[in-house]
Amino acid sequence: MHDESPRAVPVDGKNFIGVGKIVFGSNAEWNIPHLHFMVDKTASGNYEATLLEFGLVSWAETQENSITGLVKQTHSHILSVMEKAGFDQFIEDVDNCVMEEYWRQYRKIEFSLARIGKNLSHEMDGQLVRAIKSMISEETKKFIMDIARDNAERIAAEAGRRFSLTPSTLNYTEVEAAA
Repeated sequence: MHDESPRAVPVDGKNFIGVGKIVFGSNAEWNIPHLHFMVDKTASGNYEATLLEFGLVSWAETQENSITGLVKQTHSHILSVMEKAGFDQFIEDVDNCVMEEYWRQYRKIEFSLARIGKNLSHEMDGQLVRAIKSMISEETKKFIMDIARDNAERIAAEAGRRFSLTPSTLNYTEVEAAA
């Protein structure tokens, strides 16, 4: 009997030096979720960037070029899939376990980074907050501070009711909505 399930891509001998997320904006009615990648410094001294969701790989002599190549390749792949097979192909691609060993390593690295406050999710959140802060005028900042001062007791009471590990953003969508 022949096993039809794809075999996991091994990570033996990989020297992962970094993890990342790629976020694509879209003007279309569909979105691409954040995509995850890892960078391996090979025994030959080159760099291999691998996209976990689609199993795409880019090799280069520098870390930056391997990541840039992966972003370009991923962009091209997304456009090609949407033109030919459509979004269902993405769902099929992520439904296999071919990259599970990579995902396991990614999660270990991400949690190790979280232990020291450097995980990607919080880094990305921090970048967004800094960008928003830089766009707010001093007048708007004063207005926000006045509102916060006037509502400090209510804000403190609400904060006291919450756990320290509550999500900063929570969105919920029924599975049927994705069908």
